[in-house]
Amino acid sequence: MQFNQETRKRVTDMHIFLHKAERLLAESANGDEFVKKVFNTFENKPQFLSNEECEELLLEVWKAHVEGRLD
Repeated sequence: MQFNQETRKRVTDMHIFLHKAERLLAESANGDEFVKKVFNTFENKPQFLSNEECEELLLEVWKAHVEGRLD
């Protein structure tokens, strides 16, 4: 499967964002706190996602973290 350049850019942006956000997992007591810290820490989120979509994605990351699926 080959992605066009715009898709590759979006996937790369999301990968970098999530990699940086991952550092805040251990500092957060719950999913809402994690989302708040990520939004307060980063000026830029992936531009193609709405705030709601980004929050939903981060909450899924938090859930996977709590369930031990990120190890």
